[in-house]
Amino acid sequence: MGWATERAQARRYEALRLLAGSFLDLVRGLPTLKAFGRSRGQVRGIRERGDEHRRVTMAVLRISFVSSLTLELLATISVALVAVTIGVRLVGGGLDLERGLAVLLLAPEASLPLRLVGQHFHASQDGLSAAARALEVLEATAPRPGSRTDLPDPRATTIRFEDVVVARPGRPVPPPVRFAVAPGETVALVGPNGAGKSTLLSVLLGFVRPTAGRVLLETPVGEVDLAELDPRRWRERVAWVPQAPHLFAGTVAENVRIARPTATDEEVARALAEAGADFVAELPEGPATRLGERGAGLSEGQRQRLALARAFLRDAPIVLLDEPTAALDGPTEQRVLEAVARLAEGRTVVLVAHRPSLLQLADRVVRVPGPGADRTPDAAEVAR
Repeated sequence: MGWATERAQARRYEALRLLAGSFLDLVRGLPTLKAFGRSRGQVRGIRERGDEHRRVTMAVLRISFVSSLTLELLATISVALVAVTIGVRLVGGGLDLERGLAVLLLAPEASLPLRLVGQHFHASQDGLSAAARALEVLEATAPRPGSRTDLPDPRATTIRFEDVVVARPGRPVPPPVRFAVAPGETVALVGPNGAGKSTLLSVLLGFVRPTAGRVLLETPVGEVDLAELDPRRWRERVAWVPQAPHLFAGTVAENVRIARPTATDEEVARALAEAGADFVAELPEGPATRLGERGAGLSEGQRQRLALARAFLRDAPIVLLDEPTAALDGPTEQRVLEAVARLAEGRTVVLVAHRPSLLQLADRVVRVPGPGADRTPDAAEVAR
């Protein structure tokens, strides 16, 4: 019965997880669903998930009632057997009345732990089912980060991807990727959606370890595997502009100063100017204007220019850009492109791009094949 309870609780927790995930997706995408008239279908899916959760929960309750009844019956039978034994011994004269009554009164207390097991067992199974996924994550062995702190000079370093593969659970394994970025060069990564272009930037940032292959930093005196370096020290020399930059609740200056907390107000203002964030001067309090969570109140282009201002303030020799002009209109895209061109001067840049206007800033284009394609040959690097 305990095993049946464990299996039922596991099914219930999985149904609850699916219900919660579906509901969260529905809430996030509700405006889009409403606009395209697809909300009814999604609501129907949520209702089906809810019905499944209800059925599984009722199955757990049925098992709970049966197990509680069984344990109560066993406890009652145990007390009854004690009472019969006491009665037989009282009739035979082998036990006096006082002792018999004392044993009879204490018998239910002896079976109390058995009753408590029935009451708390299902609650414990519920907690174990909920904790199982968290324990899997907590007990997973993460790769040990590198500890080498004598980093090569990025301004004289060639970044080389040697047959790098990053496999994701439940997804097709992409082909190996091989290309190099020379010092001061701007290389654009292009390819189909899902090819892993943004993942390659995550590898360069040290957020993801390659499943196969390696990233080498080549200098005139030798080469170093990126995995051997202290990731924190390495990231100090890298500026990253994601496709959807995150802005925190705080002032504009505080959000830009994340790149370098010790920066002065003059340095922050200079970074904003270099990023073309002239809109900051029109805000009620300029750089001291407070923003809402995720930059509420700013447009996509304005948030993107604040992310570029972070990169300017960072003043790192290596810059990673993940589609910085995605979802921007024409005039806004042009201002962002001008800022990207200024940022790329004298730096090693790797950018993920789809739009031709952004590709024009690149010295070379590397085509990243999608899953199912052959291994990337060196000829896939298209010189401009």
